[in-house]
Order: sequence, then structure tokens, then C-alpha cells
Amino acid sequence: MAVGPDGSVYVTDTWNHRVQKFNPTGKPIKTWGQFGQPLPEDPASSGYFWGPRGIAVDTQGRVFVADTGNKRIVVFDSNGNYLTEFGTGGFDPGQFDEPVGVAVANDGTVFVTDTWNQRIQSFIPSEGSGDLFYAPLAQWDVNGWFGQSLDNKPFIAVSAHNHVFITDPEGFRVIEFTADGEFVRTWGDFGTGIEQIGLPSGITVDPSGAVWITDSGNNRIMRFTLPQ
Repeated sequence: MAVGPDGSVYVTDTWNHRVQKFNPTGKPIKTWGQFGQPLPEDPASSGYFWGPRGIAVDTQGRVFVADTGNKRIVVFDSNGNYLTEFGTGGFDPGQFDEPVGVAVANDGTVFVTDTWNQRIQSFIPSEGSGDLFYAPLAQWDVNGWFGQSLDNKPFIAVSAHNHVFITDPEGFRVIEFTADGEFVRTWGDFGTGIEQIGLPSGITVDPSGAVWITDSGNNRIMRFTLPQ
């Protein structure tokens, strides 16, 4: 899920293959999307999804959806109108194999967990001839994400200082990088203790810099304060 600048809440309803939008008090506003594969010759199919997972909203209210099965990131306005997309299947820069998590930094840079390619990719927004598009900026390898099970779905978050945080679900840990891919630190180990994680999945960073994760293996939410 993600929260827009106006407080609207967006949720990827994965196996209903759609996005749901709510107001800040939880009242449903609208939904969009249906199961399918987009076809270049059919503009109406641009909103088709195949198991969408990650979702993020930038400072301008644009909604980014990781359309995992279709190996792309799709961008909508706050009302669900299609704006653009980027990504295809493959290993080259700008291509994906199981994109799951997506996050947008304050400067507009988009970060994606390219799971089965075992890397993070970043993209920079550009505008040409009035069209919005996202060009590959950087990529770096992740020493993790080895399995292809349904549990191994990593998510991503970006702090106000442009540090990138990812979950390594079956590694039972969180990994932190700079925006350029330089390793900063990792923490976590399997277990039920206060410093252990059962299965980390969702992740976010709050305005104070604390890192929150959903520990689905232990049915709890965890909050971590980073060293100064």
C-alpha cells in the first residue's frame, strides 16, 4: 500500500489484479485494473495487470504499480488514468524478471526490486515531446533473493536522505544501500526475538528515519531505529 500527498490510500489487490483507492478515513473511492496482458495494438489494455504487488506515490500524486507478472512498472495519475510505463522481460538495463517492490525518492528517482535478476534498478524521469518516460539510471546486484518461492517477494523503501532499504524475505533480514548502490549495513536473523525476523516483506521509512517492516512469519510489525 501507499499514501498520496493528499492522504489518499492506494492498495494493490494482487490476485484481483487491480488497484483500490480509499480516502484517509478508509472510504472506498475507486478501483482500476483487470487481469490480462497489455497489447501494443490495444490502448484499452494498458490497465491490465498480472499479479501487481508493489505500489508507490510520488510528490506529484502519480501512482507507480509493479505489474509483476507483466514485468513492467505502470504509472497512473491519482484517478487511475494511464500515463506511461517502463520495463519488459529480460536482463538488460530497463528489463525485469519478477519486479516486486517499487519506491520513489523525493527527487523523482524510481527504485525497483528486480527479484529474479537479483538486483535493484533505478530510473530517472524525463520529458520529451510532451511525453513522460523513465530512463534506466543505475543498477546493482543484491547478494540475496536466491529462491523463487511465493514467500520470496522483496519490497523496497527510500528515506528522505535517499538511502534505499530492501527486505530479503528468505534471508530474514533488511539491507540498506545508498542511492548509488553502495552497501551500508544489514540486520536481522531468523527467529522470534525482538531483533529477529520470521519473514520480512513490506517495508517503509517514516519521517523520523525509523524503518518499519511487516514480519509476516511472526504476525507482527517491527520498528527499527538506525544508528546515528
